[in-house]
Amino acid sequence: MINNLKYRLINFMRGRYGMDALYRATMVLTFVFLVLNIILPSPIFYFLSLAFAVVSFYRAFSKQHAKRGAENQKYLAFRNKLEKKLMQIKNRVRDRNTHRYRACPSCKQTLRLKKKTGINHVTCPVCKNQFDVNIRF
Repeated sequence: MINNLKYRLINFMRGRYGMDALYRATMVLTFVFLVLNIILPSPIFYFLSLAFAVVSFYRAFSKQHAKRGAENQKYLAFRNKLEKKLMQIKNRVRDRNTHRYRACPSCKQTLRLKKKTGINHVTCPVCKNQFDVNIRF
């Protein structure tokens, strides 16, 4: 009985897109909104959780691999960009006593400079532009 159900499920999922990173993210959002709905009962949280669940299952059962793959790649690019920004913020907080971060005026690359008060002459390692930076404190 169980094996029969298992083979039927495997056969049903054959050719389907399945689960990926975007699926997992939308399912996490589903559960977050369900918990919010339990804590703060609201039809908005309920419908948001329902909408994210529908989108998750639609993507998992879809047979359009190219479209679902493109959606997942866009999500991964967005997530990587967000993780990079958060890592930069974390590093700035960690280094707040020893370093200062400034942007190069020509290429806009963020530079990590030692905290030496006064006017410092800096050369950008990317574009080789030379400029002065005033570090006050």
